[in-house]
Amino acid sequence: MAKFDVYRSDDGSILLDCQSDLLNRLNTRFVVPLVYPDDAVQVDRRLNPLLDIAGNEMLMLTHFAAAIPSGALGHRIASAIDQQYVVANALDMLISGY
Repeated sequence: MAKFDVYRSDDGSILLDCQSDLLNRLNTRFVVPLVYPDDAVQVDRRLNPLLDIAGNEMLMLTHFAAAIPSGALGHRIASAIDQQYVVANALDMLISGY
């Protein structure tokens, strides 16, 4: 598990792991769901940025962020480390409003 890895859970959900690697000993991970743009409304460009995930455009549903059991992550399918600043800005918008 690594921060900004992308997983497909057993139920088919696509999840972006946003938890610090320093907290790998916890049995939970802080994740944000990703969906195809046609499957959701983009509330705000900064809160809900579009990410390139393995060549697919995905909408980050930051306002649905949650902690889930580590075992529920599923299989790693990609990494969004190259978009870490966009992801961090979305999380900042959710937490602090700017």
